[in-house]
Amino acid sequence: MKLSVNIALLGCGTVGSSVAERLVHDAATLERRAGVRYELRAIAIADARKARPASIPAHLFTADARRVLDDPGVDLVIECVGGTTDAAEFVERSLARGRHVVTANKDLLATQGPRLHAIAAGRGVTLRFEGAVGGAIPVVRALAESLAGDDVRAVAGVFNGTCTSVLSAMEDGQDYGEALRDAQRRGFAEADPSGDVDGVDAAHKLALLVQLAFGLAVISPRIPRRGIGGVSRADVERARELGFRIRLVGAAVRADGGAAAEVAPLLVPDRHSFAQTRGVDNVARIVARDAGTLELRGPGAGGAATASAVLGDVVSALRVVAVEPSGQCE
Repeated sequence: MKLSVNIALLGCGTVGSSVAERLVHDAATLERRAGVRYELRAIAIADARKARPASIPAHLFTADARRVLDDPGVDLVIECVGGTTDAAEFVERSLARGRHVVTANKDLLATQGPRLHAIAAGRGVTLRFEGAVGGAIPVVRALAESLAGDDVRAVAGVFNGTCTSVLSAMEDGQDYGEALRDAQRRGFAEADPSGDVDGVDAAHKLALLVQLAFGLAVISPRIPRRGIGGVSRADVERARELGFRIRLVGAAVRADGGAAAEVAPLLVPDRHSFAQTRGVDNVARIVARDAGTLELRGPGAGGAATASAVLGDVVSALRVVAVEPSGQCE
């Protein structure tokens, strides 16, 4: 049994900085919940010249991520780098060396998740990713743990806050371009919003849910998708006249030993929970044989919401690392 667990954090952007601040300042609470002490050994960053939050001790920062990964004392790696290039190398190296990994990187897991999970299984470590789908909504844990003994028949939801923000603004009278620019000003959309409005982000998240719900090695490029770029204000207004709202919905059902999955803007009845989302709201619906229909809802984006999910995974991983024999990592 380990007396203390050593943690390395990769990345200190919006999510990473929130995670770092919580690890530093809420250590007593997190340690009590995990049942073990921990030390944040290093925070790897890409640009040493960039200003960092003063609340995070400066001595933790290093621009040498590979040195952090090569530290034999590290037990747990938190990946907040994002993307699919450096992050893929970092996560794969960490898993291959017997380290547990926590990430919120949906782009990476939706395209390379089956391979990375296989590496983790081969080394007897965990790869946790609650923050990759739905921000603070515990949909990953529900599928991976709470419903692990059930037969999940379908998963669906509104998983992209940018699209919901744009569509709800169009309901208030804005046209598509104006609504998108407003979402960018409010921080709900990236400078290049194509990954969101084209349905790529929602397809990534749906792929992760399909992997969990149905045990299928599905990657997001195989999921048919349509975004909201072709939705006009006239479409939105006509839908409202008929008692519907337009929302970008991702859905998957079991079919012929596999799954049928798609992301597309759909007409949703006004009273349906999917239609009642606004801003960065996310909602996920799970249909299982025994548990029936379950629904989870909450903020699906933002540093604080995603950091909450990441830290939940960190506490779970700490509990696992704490009971491992010393010398687990190479």
